[in-house]
Amino acid sequence: PQRISVSHAPDVLPDSVTMFLATSLDMSSDTVDNLWYIVKDLVWELPMSAETSAEDEVAFKLHGHKLGLVERTLYPPVKTCTNPDCTAWQHGTLLKKEEQRRVVVFTHSEGARPGWTVHVKCRECNTNYHFNYSVKDQLRTYYNGIPQYIQVSDHQFVELNLAMHWMDLMQIAVSATNCGHLYGIAQTRRTHDDANHWQFGSVITMEQVWDCFVILALLNNHQLRGERLVVPHDGNQKNRLTEAM
Repeated sequence: PQRISVSHAPDVLPDSVTMFLATSLDMSSDTVDNLWYIVKDLVWELPMSAETSAEDEVAFKLHGHKLGLVERTLYPPVKTCTNPDCTAWQHGTLLKKEEQRRVVVFTHSEGARPGWTVHVKCRECNTNYHFNYSVKDQLRTYYNGIPQYIQVSDHQFVELNLAMHWMDLMQIAVSATNCGHLYGIAQTRRTHDDANHWQFGSVITMEQVWDCFVILALLNNHQLRGERLVVPHDGNQKNRLTEAM
């Protein structure tokens, strides 16, 4: 609800989170609730780890995925509207969760992993804030800096380390098609196939590799010039990026 602040820990955990913790830690739901009441403020202030441990990933695979819980949930980097003409920005009103989507995150060292992405909407100026960019009046404005994960299509993200690896390969005449093939070969050697059971498959396409390369190059270029990348939000991805180039 709009009245609930995200700056403070919730008094009660969602049922799915309580069940996940109970099954992962082999304790009752009541015990989880009691422990959360004691440590919730401390947990809420802890810094987020960039990567989960191997043990965490096993727990999510065994107990979390069936509850819709995954290791990676990608949130916008802002909590309040950044439009200076908006009354919500002037009052510092917190943005609230509007929609979440299942996604696949292509990582450098762990292969394709299931995830969620969340976008929030300003109720005053109707700006939508996604993980990589904000959208208003059919214009997509990327945030400053280079994100840890780059969105290459509606439900697919590429980890920055993997994107940089592809850029290195392309500089020695490896095509986008072969970058995708090499990643697919490495993927078949992995013991898990979590993404295959997560609505979207674990296969990266040549178009997504190429789009990742172009987006990263454009973001780097605009960062060096002290500008923000702005592209049309509607229309074809290829045409959108071609116009930006």
